[in-house]
Amino acid sequence: MSHAAWIHPDFVLVDERGSATAAQLADAARALARGIPRHSRVGLPDGDARSILVALLAVEAVEADLFVIRDPATDAEVAWRIEGDSIVAQSAAAPAADGLVWLQTSGSTGRPKWVPHRPADLRRAIAAGHPHARWLLTYAPGGFAGLQVMLSAAIGGHRLVAAAAPSVGQLAELATRHAITHVSGTPTFWRAFLMALGEADLPLAAATLGGEAADQGLLDALRNRFPAARLRHLYATTELGTVFSVADGRAGFPAAWLDTDLAGLCLTVTDRDTLAVARGDDAFHDTGDRVTLVGDRIQFRGRYDQMVNVGGVKIWPEEVEAHLLELPVLRDALVSARPSPITGSILIADLVPADASAQAECDTLVRAHLEKLPRPARPAMIRYSAALPTGRTGKKLRMP
Repeated sequence: MSHAAWIHPDFVLVDERGSATAAQLADAARALARGIPRHSRVGLPDGDARSILVALLAVEAVEADLFVIRDPATDAEVAWRIEGDSIVAQSAAAPAADGLVWLQTSGSTGRPKWVPHRPADLRRAIAAGHPHARWLLTYAPGGFAGLQVMLSAAIGGHRLVAAAAPSVGQLAELATRHAITHVSGTPTFWRAFLMALGEADLPLAAATLGGEAADQGLLDALRNRFPAARLRHLYATTELGTVFSVADGRAGFPAAWLDTDLAGLCLTVTDRDTLAVARGDDAFHDTGDRVTLVGDRIQFRGRYDQMVNVGGVKIWPEEVEAHLLELPVLRDALVSARPSPITGSILIADLVPADASAQAECDTLVRAHLEKLPRPARPAMIRYSAALPTGRTGKKLRMP
């Protein structure tokens, strides 16, 4: 099966259905491909890792488009849909396909959008890596980050451990049971994972952060907990794919990377202080991520479109979060805005204390720390909980 050439023969997927080898996945894809017309457009409900890998192989065989549908309310013009092991006709009116994989953006700040990728581009930045790696899938398998983890394991001939909609506690248990060596997740995931893991022994060789800005406190905590692990944080978007990675243990990225040729990649800052990216001769793409210069580093400050007006003052909630996370008594923070008839908006802080039994002491330190901010940037309400709400991508949910 030529389209399976990128899957290493030693690859093994472990999920709730048991183990599946590369050969078994290829056989399942071959059977599925028989029902998919060439150059058609196929929809797949965002499911488990096994279903998505099989679908990827099947549609590549017939040069079909694959739409991985996270949010059914987001329209996708498809002629067929995958239901389990079968392909079912849905519409005869869909246009011809170009052999693309269509992914939806995270939806953490609005309705998801469709973004097309060529399958080869999804695999472009992946190398085989460590020959005996054992990966844990923490991301939703149908998103860009989840696919990158799955493809990394498949291309490298590694073992991938995946579970359907697991809690962080279940992921920590799976990690220790399978002696996981490679974990990639959002900073929000990592904060919760460190707490759930406790002092359990884990032979971690690589820890990767992506999807959200990685703060220095979290990077230091990971370095202290896993001193032998390779630590890096990625900057990637569904639209652009992986842009760059940083492996020096410091938050942000070197300011020297701006306005220089980084092996065909160029980074610059726009007039509105957002990061823009260009590859080769392509035009610059404004990512909408705000950045600032701090010493010799470019630090991420949140999404430009998340700005709120509090009493006539522009406030970015993620900057307030970053300020709060300077406190070691907090494990995580989510700052959101609510409408106010008086000030336009007010801020609400949802906080996760590092020690739930010491919430009163934590609250005293939090309120004193917030006094360092301008009054409009101080949350009008502070709430404490054991965990923050997250979406399927592992990012904090910022919807009002």
